[in-house]
Amino acid sequence: MPDTAAAAQRSGMGMDIAETPAIIDRVVRDRAGITAAADAIRRARPRWATIVARGSSDHVGIYLQYLLETHCGLPAGLAVPSATTIYGARLRWRDGLLIAVSQSGESPDVRLLVEEARRGGGLTVAITNHPDAPVGRAAEHVLDCQAGTERAIPATKTYVACLAVSASLVAALAPGSELAVAMGGIADALVDATRQGAAWLDGPGGGLLDDLAAADRALVISRGYNLSTAYETALKLKEACGVFASGYSSADVLHGPMVVAAPGIPVLAFRPDGPIGASIDEAIVAAEARGISPWRVGGSEVEGRPRAVSLAREMPDSLTPLPYAIMGQLLCDRLAARAGVSPDAPIGLSKVTRTL
Repeated sequence: MPDTAAAAQRSGMGMDIAETPAIIDRVVRDRAGITAAADAIRRARPRWATIVARGSSDHVGIYLQYLLETHCGLPAGLAVPSATTIYGARLRWRDGLLIAVSQSGESPDVRLLVEEARRGGGLTVAITNHPDAPVGRAAEHVLDCQAGTERAIPATKTYVACLAVSASLVAALAPGSELAVAMGGIADALVDATRQGAAWLDGPGGGLLDDLAAADRALVISRGYNLSTAYETALKLKEACGVFASGYSSADVLHGPMVVAAPGIPVLAFRPDGPIGASIDEAIVAAEARGISPWRVGGSEVEGRPRAVSLAREMPDSLTPLPYAIMGQLLCDRLAARAGVSPDAPIGLSKVTRTL
């Protein structure tokens, strides 16, 4: 069997993952851009928010949508860019907030929506790893992810950095929240999560690698803030490992997709503590009734359970997508190493994708 730990360390993806905690520490400490954007949002008092993104950034948008609604009471939704870029719709942007998430800052459709919203009187904010790229230049406020250049095509450190910038922005808008209080310790928590996740995958969690390596498809489920994690981990399994994984809300999976689950089809659940975890358990129980033994990534409530890893540092549910995303990335890097393939340059993918 290949030395998966050593192979993961040699991959560009593995090195990108290892750099993430230090990047998040920089993001949390650099408050100037965050403070300016938060002050502008408070002055504008938008009635609603729209988030525009593509690919992995779209999953960041799902996380940000939950944050804005739960912490700011601001109705939020994801944009459909083709309504404007293909169908020619002209939207009423006044009294609105548009937040663009684009790791590369190069997406033409994202840029066009930012320009349209700004011309239409909306407040525009860009979250990007390349502030001088077109998306950042188009926005009134630009928030830098500060992740540097990624070695691998699949996004890892830039994805988590976008999550951290999103959380920092909302924490600035809700300064007394549990989220805001916990932000100062998130970098240390990610160091712990990286160590815990790697140790688990190289030990008892190696069974999950076995299951995924033997299967042609998989289900990844969660809910709430970590719906983003389920989607992103499923995407990474496809991109880096060639596993046809599908991400679902644990609520939606019960409405039909559970019929594709069967013994031999791995199910991975991101299951944070608290009420949302209890809700996710309903889908886990349904999978078990079909003869499946799901794997869990969670907090203290899964500690000691078989087929589970507890990323045990205490943190609010609203911050768990950061360590859980790293766990999903480590999983994909280890799985690619086990298969003897590089996760860094999947066939048919490029780092920057431009769509209209």
